[in-house]
Amino acid sequence: MPEFWFRYGSTEVSLEVPEDVSYERLEVKEFKPGEDLWRRISEFADDLRKDLGPGRMTIIYDHSGEKLSLIFLKHLVESLEELADKITIIASCWRLEPAWGREDAKRSLKEYGIKAEVLDAHECELVEFKGIQAAKKLLESSVNVIITSSEPHGLLGKASLKEALVLGGLLKPRPEGNLKEMVQEAWIRAVEELKLYTITNLNDRFFIGSAERVMSEIDEIDLTVQVSDFDVVIAGCGGGPKDSSLQQVAHIAGLLKDSVKEGGLIGVIAECGRGLGSRSFMEALFGGGGTLLDRELVRLLKKASEERRIAFTSALPKSILRSLFGIRCFDSPQEMLTYALRVYSKSARILILEKPLVKPVRSILLERS
Repeated sequence: MPEFWFRYGSTEVSLEVPEDVSYERLEVKEFKPGEDLWRRISEFADDLRKDLGPGRMTIIYDHSGEKLSLIFLKHLVESLEELADKITIIASCWRLEPAWGREDAKRSLKEYGIKAEVLDAHECELVEFKGIQAAKKLLESSVNVIITSSEPHGLLGKASLKEALVLGGLLKPRPEGNLKEMVQEAWIRAVEELKLYTITNLNDRFFIGSAERVMSEIDEIDLTVQVSDFDVVIAGCGGGPKDSSLQQVAHIAGLLKDSVKEGGLIGVIAECGRGLGSRSFMEALFGGGGTLLDRELVRLLKKASEERRIAFTSALPKSILRSLFGIRCFDSPQEMLTYALRVYSKSARILILEKPLVKPVRSILLERS
């Protein structure tokens, strides 16, 4: 009997698929550091020294729970060791539940022995800048480097450099238009005026150099994967800290909603040990308040649950998910699969996605577009 393992909080959970059930596993290549990576980062550090001159450097570290970004940061800081007194690291964590995410970022930085001054993005002073607001530290620096992990996002399309600055709290756009438009406007102003560089990865691809060039390359990458008609998709969310609350995994519903037939089931495996999420997210859930990001995440989850069945394997209270979104909640992936087979029968076709690293879309929908 085929067995699949999903990261779940700080542990793993398994799923066994019966031999007589039709399934497909969607595998995605991930980036693996090699010796060439360290050489490229060292050469990049040499270029930064030339640009820096007598000025200061700010490194924006976007903490998402991915170890790769910490590895990039550690090697860059070590390569610039003699400039430590000229470097400020600003840590943000917009993809995690805010208060806890900041503590997790600080613990992770300490674990990796990064000794430079660390300022939380939300502690930075903002000043007027080209019709928006920007962190004063960015404007005072000769060179700014963004270190982040880029990944597909069910609401934003991709979470990458733009979001690290804007949703991380370092740029504050005018409150006009939808979220993606606001992020894009602030990004355009930043690349026009600031000297921005980056180190990032997207699945198995690695990017380093000018932030404007890298962002253009990332924007061109299509993360859509054509899939045939499935009744059920079962996907993991990457484990802790990325699956720590509903707030952090809500966008997954948008990422997966086009992967199954109308009336099909989206099965999400996410521990959500910290519950629903931040106070702002709960305000969006229960009263229409919260940040624009939180409100749009709630709308996305509601819309997806109207179009598809959604089930969770999580530690969330079953009654809350059911009453808010009509979402069924189970204690294990096996129970969730049993429910799916009861609804769709053993003739159901199932898609397995151990990490949400792409956007699966039914071929019939791609043909229509």
